Amino acid sequence: QCYRQTRKSLFCKQEAEMIYGLTNSKGGVGKTTIAVHLAAALVKKKRSVIFIDADPQNSASQWITELGLPIKLEQISEPDELIHRVAKLASDADDIVIDGPAGLSATTRAIMLRADRVFLPCGPSILDLRAASKAVQLLREAQKARKGKPTGVLIPNKLQKRGRLSREMMGAAKKLGVNVLAGLSQRQSFADAAGQAKVVWQMGAGALLASLEMQQLMKEMTRG
Repeated sequence: QCYRQTRKSLFCKQEAEMIYGLTNSKGGVGKTTIAVHLAAALVKKKRSVIFIDADPQNSASQWITELGLPIKLEQISEPDELIHRVAKLASDADDIVIDGPAGLSATTRAIMLRADRVFLPCGPSILDLRAASKAVQLLREAQKARKGKPTGVLIPNKLQKRGRLSREMMGAAKKLGVNVLAGLSQRQSFADAAGQAKVVWQMGAGALLASLEMQQLMKEMTRG
């Protein structure tokens, strides 16, 4: 058996250094947008990346394909297949990014049983936060089963940074007992990126603020 070492061995294949899972309990909170940007950011850092589209809608697959980046794409929506396939793919890339379905399905549970880090994008309202809290409960079950893993992180999205509701939501999010990142603002560039088959740092000067914000989020997501 090959154990991970500081220096890569020429004689054995190592498992993926990090498996990232993007899940949530409802749609429309930016899960796929963040997942695709994460994969693109890892490639930008010269990492080899496998992207698993585990959402039956497969909305990420076309976007990943049209980006034209060296990202290996897999479509796996069955939970049992996902668990076994991730184990087999772990030696084929530096990192794996899994875009999960909306809702707390068996596939969501499978992702939490395989990922090292699970990110929970969350909309800007208290109702969104209540829905996210259900995902946190599922996360706790996975952590108990795996004796610690995966790490859970909440990503507030579509924030009006000066809005009262966003401030209240950020305050309430910190009470869930998971790490909370600074998140993303409500910006049109994030919504336009998929239609242009780009990530925001490829979209020019008009998307500069969105690009800076997204790249900062990517640094926080991949840190450590």
